[in-house]
Amino acid sequence: MKRLQYGLVVCLILAFCSALEAAPLSMDNVEVRPDIGYGYAVSKDHERGMGYHAGVRILSDVRSLSTPTPVKRYGISITEVSPFESKAGLRDRKYLALGIMLEQTLASDFVITIGTLGYIGQDQNRNNPFGLLAEFGWEPKLGKNTQGFVALRAESIYDTSTISRYALSVGMKYTLF
Repeated sequence: MKRLQYGLVVCLILAFCSALEAAPLSMDNVEVRPDIGYGYAVSKDHERGMGYHAGVRILSDVRSLSTPTPVKRYGISITEVSPFESKAGLRDRKYLALGIMLEQTLASDFVITIGTLGYIGQDQNRNNPFGLLAEFGWEPKLGKNTQGFVALRAESIYDTSTISRYALSVGMKYTLF
């Protein structure tokens, strides 16, 4: 199982690097955004509970001739998700979520995100469902290459019983180059 996880991570990194090479009109910035969050989850089986997520995103700006200021980004996300951490009987439902993210900046500090994720079951969880993620966030400038990140996160995990999560995420965004 660990080999599969490492293989998926390597494939995502290679896909991201090849996208950087083939992207039109070049990417100037590569950004790293670690984030954590806590929120409420409910499943179609009426399981409810509080849980966490923690992970990192690697994003790149897309610039075009019509908008010289970057307003769109794309990249990969690697996140550990535990939707029902507060419920002792459901703590074994942990996932490693790997996926592709698309972002767009609204105004100058607000961002919307959508992504597709593949979830890999962790510990005793052997399910490997897919899911969708949507976020609405705020990125205040804290320095030349640093921004804060606060977002409302909604995700659907299409496991044997669909899990809906609603969480608050916080993190930092670092521009590498």
